[in-house]
Amino acid sequence: MALALAGAFWIKSTAAGAEGEAIDYLRDLKPLLKQRCYACHGALKQKGGLRLDTAAGLLAGGDDGTVVLPGKPDESRLLARLTTDDPEKRMPREAAPLKPDQIAAIRAWIGAGAPAPDAEQGEDDPRDHWSFRPIEKPPVPAVSAAGGNAIDAFLEAKRAPLSLKAQPEAGRTLLLRRVYLDLTGLPPSAEQLHDERPYETIVDELLESPAHGERWGRHWMDVWRYSDWYGLGAQLRNSQKHLWHWRDWIVESLNADKGYDRMIQEMLAGDELAPGDAATVRATGFLARSYYLFNRTTWLDETIEHTGKAFLGLTLNCAKCHDHKYDPIDMNDYYRLRAVFEPHQARLDAVPGEPDPEKDGLPRVFDDHPGAETLFHIRGDPANPDREKKIEPGVPALLASFAPAIEPVSLPESEWAPGRRDFVRRDRLDRAETAVETARRNLASAGGKAAVEEAKVAAAEAELAALRAAIAADDALETPDRDTRAREASRREGESVAAKARLEILSLETSESKDEKKLKAARDTLAKAEKKTADPKDLAYSPVRGTQKALEGPADKPDTFPATFARVSTGRRLMLARWITSPENPLTARVAVNHVWMRHFGEPLVETVSDFGRQAPEPPLRELLDYLAAEFMASGWSLRHLHRLMVTSRAYRMTSDSAGADAATLAADPGNRHYWRANARRMEAQAVRDSLLSLAGTLDRRLGGPSLDPKSPSSRRGLYFKHSRDDQDAFLSMFDDADHLQCYRRGESIVPQQALALSNSRLSLEQAEKIALRIASTDSGADRAAFIETAFETLLARPPQPAERDACEAFWTEMAVLDEVRAAKDPEARVRARLVHGLLNHNDFITVR
Repeated sequence: MALALAGAFWIKSTAAGAEGEAIDYLRDLKPLLKQRCYACHGALKQKGGLRLDTAAGLLAGGDDGTVVLPGKPDESRLLARLTTDDPEKRMPREAAPLKPDQIAAIRAWIGAGAPAPDAEQGEDDPRDHWSFRPIEKPPVPAVSAAGGNAIDAFLEAKRAPLSLKAQPEAGRTLLLRRVYLDLTGLPPSAEQLHDERPYETIVDELLESPAHGERWGRHWMDVWRYSDWYGLGAQLRNSQKHLWHWRDWIVESLNADKGYDRMIQEMLAGDELAPGDAATVRATGFLARSYYLFNRTTWLDETIEHTGKAFLGLTLNCAKCHDHKYDPIDMNDYYRLRAVFEPHQARLDAVPGEPDPEKDGLPRVFDDHPGAETLFHIRGDPANPDREKKIEPGVPALLASFAPAIEPVSLPESEWAPGRRDFVRRDRLDRAETAVETARRNLASAGGKAAVEEAKVAAAEAELAALRAAIAADDALETPDRDTRAREASRREGESVAAKARLEILSLETSESKDEKKLKAARDTLAKAEKKTADPKDLAYSPVRGTQKALEGPADKPDTFPATFARVSTGRRLMLARWITSPENPLTARVAVNHVWMRHFGEPLVETVSDFGRQAPEPPLRELLDYLAAEFMASGWSLRHLHRLMVTSRAYRMTSDSAGADAATLAADPGNRHYWRANARRMEAQAVRDSLLSLAGTLDRRLGGPSLDPKSPSSRRGLYFKHSRDDQDAFLSMFDDADHLQCYRRGESIVPQQALALSNSRLSLEQAEKIALRIASTDSGADRAAFIETAFETLLARPPQPAERDACEAFWTEMAVLDEVRAAKDPEARVRARLVHGLLNHNDFITVR
């Protein structure tokens, strides 16, 4: 018999009757059963034939008979299994035992005769949860939604029965500011605020702007856990060096409107989907980001957890140590997914123009151990594997009906032998040939130090000869000339090492202060090299490497790794990617739509953005969610299409102001659950900083490239700064920048440091001066009144209210007098800069209204 009752749920300790309160089954016991028992003894599973989601099932018992004898707690086997000291019999086996007060409560309930309601209903089949049902496109409600689209029809169908009245469209300039910030992360210029073209035309232009990919690239970098590498000194411990290549892939993919399904496939299996195509393979930075030097299991656990949360909205990690408490996912499902990722490893491939991956390389993953086995970990403990239980790769059984077959992928030579790529060889040869030419030029003008320069020429020529011999040997590995070429490469390599040793010896002997220790080491190296050169049977040589494989543990050394890898990839990750992006998968499109909706409307349709399991109640706007998910897939998973649908809706274009709202509507729905107005929201950290630079005309609009030091004075966009545990921009951090560990939804805190950042930071003060100069240089900023008007419009996208205009005029007069008294240089410019600086600290500047 198997029972799964576990601790962690608080029950009042009234078993002893201290307060005279009887144990109530519905109040005290059923929540405990639901919390810890239904995973094994609920509607989906009944281990040992025991079902515990009703009192009737509890009293009926299981395959081994009754477990509860009403009125006889000491004879009830339920209590015996809960309190035994035998770990093989104590329930729950895979969790902590119940607390004494919880056991006392169960004892008291049984002792009282196990009273329970007669008409108790069992839980619904977990597989019938709303998010696990197929996506079916619902018909658009036949309601009046003047000036709107399908989104507005669904919203009005919910509002109309409640007599909720929607607000009118926002003012033109506020709406344009909103859509510019939402789609590009940058505010419109004064000229763009007065663009009279149709709104839809402007939207299309923004969606095609390179800034759109940067703006939404940062959003998706949150969801996909972008983090630059960190470690100790040069030692990589987490993520991968040069991960910015993946960041650039994200931006470029969004700007190309690549299908979201294709993006997922490339991130999980780009090396299997398009082997040999570096532009695609760099997408696997998504997986390389989870690399962790000290624990392979931690690496794989995080990979599974965040693949589940990011794409499926499932907390798969909750099934590692025991079956999922709430969702129909068991430990076997978890380890099937681990088997999918078991063979993969990370590496840095050389990129054209840079032979050394440490200086610049392409971080990616590949299947390094195709035959790797996955064992079931007892209670999730990697130190306690069940060696009799090998797990085959697969997907959760709940949704396995549409999983494609696993098909191994044959790889081109450039993938399994990256050192044979043409550009790798050419770059190495170019560098070696340049070294020879430089050494010869130096020898020609050496003067009295000809001996050392001659040795440098010999070393450079020997290195070039060794490289050419290694390339020839690499090419002959599968030919009859293999051994001959290998011997030649070995000899040439020995000669190169010897030439370098002679150069070092000569340099040390001719130096003013001889280092005897180094001199001895160089002579030892020379002796070993000459011995290697003289051995005609030595076939060992260093093949040309085109990659640097990630260490599998702290004790590994990079030079022990082979230069070639498996010629066939397992195809496991490609299977998983195609399963996730199957139109039959009910989760993927819903999760993506929810993320996009939240960032346009300020609130998600499903509150638990990374958990669509049974803890997520059915959303009130479920029909709208399903309509958008179906429309998204039908459009070819086009995110651009989804954006356009949302931002052209009347719901998006409404004012966020409650002023003038219908009193009954405001009273009935003060929290705006039915979207009768737009939601005002604060700009994200990067948008705040980028807006300052953009308005000042100092923003560097170049796309892509290596991550920047946050302490540098760069005027690039915020997403290009290094972002990791050890590198975070201080200004961005003030405004709730993304957590590098995970950030499926950013917070919106209100703390004093934010006001200080806008009022006292060098960034804010310097940009305020430049913004003021830009405004003053225009015809509309020539005089005081015009400057105030233009400043409000430029920074806040609205004219000043009369009281604000008067306050600005008074401020100007007062500051001008003070500056004259102080004999300040150009007092008018100082006042303009201060006024702009004050508006940058206005709440309307950092708020999207």
